[in-house]
Amino acid sequence: MRIGEFAQKHDITQDAIRHYLDMGLLVAEKNGGQYKFNEADGKDLDKIMELKQLDFSLAEIQKVLTFQRLSGSNTDVFRNLYLSFLEEKKNEVTNELLKYDKMNDFLKDKIHKIRAEELKECKKLGFPMNSIGILVCPLCQHSLNVSNGTIEKNMIIAANIQCECGYEAIIKNGVYIDEIAVRTKMQNGKKMPTKEEYLEKSSYNYINFLYKGMASLIGYINKYHKEPKYIMELDNCVGFFLLQYIKYLPHDATYILIDYDKDRMMQLKKDLEMYYEHKNFIFLCCDFHRLPIINSSIDIMIDFGMTKNYAQETSEFLPEKVLPLLKQDGLYTASISYFGPNSKDNFKTEKEIKDYFNKEKMLKKLADSYLTEVELIDIGPVFEDNPYNMDIKGMELYQAAYAGKKGTI
Repeated sequence: MRIGEFAQKHDITQDAIRHYLDMGLLVAEKNGGQYKFNEADGKDLDKIMELKQLDFSLAEIQKVLTFQRLSGSNTDVFRNLYLSFLEEKKNEVTNELLKYDKMNDFLKDKIHKIRAEELKECKKLGFPMNSIGILVCPLCQHSLNVSNGTIEKNMIIAANIQCECGYEAIIKNGVYIDEIAVRTKMQNGKKMPTKEEYLEKSSYNYINFLYKGMASLIGYINKYHKEPKYIMELDNCVGFFLLQYIKYLPHDATYILIDYDKDRMMQLKKDLEMYYEHKNFIFLCCDFHRLPIINSSIDIMIDFGMTKNYAQETSEFLPEKVLPLLKQDGLYTASISYFGPNSKDNFKTEKEIKDYFNKEKMLKKLADSYLTEVELIDIGPVFEDNPYNMDIKGMELYQAAYAGKKGTI
C-alpha cells in the first residue's frame, strides 16, 4: 500500500512516517519514487509506537530495530539486548515515580502548612500605648484627647480622638482613622490595581527594577541609622516597601504606615497580624496634610516614589509637608524615578510630569528642604511601555536611590 493509505490505517501523519523513513526506523520498498508498505512495515511501525508509549527516544528505538534486523527477533542475543533496554527503562520509571512521590508529599505538606496558617489564631495589632506621646492635632498642633478606649496587650484597639479646636478622629480595629480623609485609592480615574493586576500589566524587568531601588534604600537604612525608634513609610502602595524591609526591621522600632484607603490599610494589617512577628506598627488612615504626628519625632523617612505620585495628584511637593516631622540629623531615603535621554521627546507637552521625573530638579528641591545628601546611586535603565498607566511607548526609565540627613546646609 502507498504512504497515504498506510498512514490512514495506522492513524498517523504522513510527515511522521517520512521522518521515520529518513531515520531508518522504517525501511519500506521504494518503486518509481513511491514507497510501498507491506505487513512487515506495519509490524515495525507498531513496535515504534509501542516503544514510544514507553517513553523510549527515537534514537533508542532505532538501536532496538537495527539490532533486531541484524540478529533476528527470536534469538538470545536480541532478547537479552531488548530485555536490558526494558529493565533500564523500568528503573528510570521507578526512579521517576519515587521522585514524584516525594514531590507529591512535599506539595501536600506545603499546602497543609499554608492552610493551617489561615486557620491559626493570629495576634491583634493596634495603636501602641507607648506611642501616644507622638500624637498631636494636625490642625492646631495641640495635644489630643483620647477617650472611650479599648486596650489589649498595651495596644489601643478602639478610641475616640478629639482636640479642643474641633478636630476629631477615631481608632477602630487598631487603625487611626481621620474619617474626612477616607476614600478609595484611584489611579488615572480607575480603582488602583491589586498586586495581582499590577503584576499582569508590568514586565518582570520593571518589577526587578523597582526591587533594586528598594534594596538600595534598605542598604542606606542599615548603614546610616542603627537604632531608629520611629520609621515612617511614604508609599503609594501602602506596605509595598515594608514587606521587603521587614526582615531587617529592628525589634524595638515602631513603623508608621499611611494611606487614606481604609480597605487597603486593613488588608495590610491583616497580613501583618497573621504572618509576621513584629508588633510595633502605627496605621494612619489619613491624608499627608493632616498627619497627627508631632514635629521632630521620626528617625527615618522612606519615600518610595510617593513624592512623584503626590505631585501628580496634588501638584505639591510632599517633602515640604512631611520633613518637619523628621528629627534633626534624621535619615530621609527616597527612590526618585526619572526619564533617560531617549524619553525626552515624549514629554514636550507634559510639563508637570516632566518636572517630577527630572532628577536634578528633585535633588535641588530636596537640598532646599534642608537635606544634606550623603549617598546617591543610579539604577537603570529599564525600557518600559506604559509603566505608570501613561500612554507612552518605548520609555527609558532610571531610579536615583537617595539618602540624605536633615540639618542646616
